[in-house]
Amino acid sequence: MKRNKLQLNFALVILTLLCAITVRTAVFTKPSIYRSSAWLGEAKTATIEFDDPYSDFRNARYSNAGLLSEADEIKLGMQLHREVTKRFRLTDVGLDRVERLGQRCARASLRPNLLYKFHVIQAREINGFSLPGGQVYVTSALLRLANDNELASVLAHEVGHIVARHSLKTLRQKQDYNEIAKSLGELTGVAGDVARDLGVALGQMVGEGFLAVHTRDEEREADFLGVRGMTRAGFDPQGMGTLFSDHPDAQERIENTRYEIARMRRR
Repeated sequence: MKRNKLQLNFALVILTLLCAITVRTAVFTKPSIYRSSAWLGEAKTATIEFDDPYSDFRNARYSNAGLLSEADEIKLGMQLHREVTKRFRLTDVGLDRVERLGQRCARASLRPNLLYKFHVIQAREINGFSLPGGQVYVTSALLRLANDNELASVLAHEVGHIVARHSLKTLRQKQDYNEIAKSLGELTGVAGDVARDLGVALGQMVGEGFLAVHTRDEEREADFLGVRGMTRAGFDPQGMGTLFSDHPDAQERIENTRYEIARMRRR
């Protein structure tokens, strides 16, 4: 009787230990959804699956379908650039460097055949923006502070906006879109009533920053295109972190790009 009781107690102990091990294993093998900086730094050796911040963009295909034709987009970019030169002071200081790095990023982008034009604006603000048709701008203050990888990250991000046609999509939502499209189609030079009226409309857009302001999803998409493009161009994608210093959602965007860097390194 005593022996049977001991066997029963031993069996209960073993069963309890097995249950404890099972519970503990279940807890520690639950898929994680965290994207902390520490995890992202080691993601290349981890086997845990993370939710993908760029899942919406991985299978995207980009074209001018439903937007302005590429020829009209280029015309629009040239007209917008004229308005930019009326409102900002452009400089050649540092332009060779911007052109060299920018063209590398452009050729490695998903829209490599567009003729990109890079410009430097004399300004104290650290900034960059892009306009349709391949026009990309960075400020002289940014050039003074950024190393080549950091500058390339800004340029690749702005090229990403052009690849995704973000400004064209914004323009399509504007009430006088059809009139602007018609004017571009009729434009043959820089003189005449059509060019003058178009210049007034586009000048207002430049002044308001209408085509250079993007939604959160558009910024995320440009981050995705930028970090992959600059990596293909041979730059260190870690430089992308500098891009987010003045953004309210900086930490999220930094972690997203670290996630993508780790993902690329695993492949």
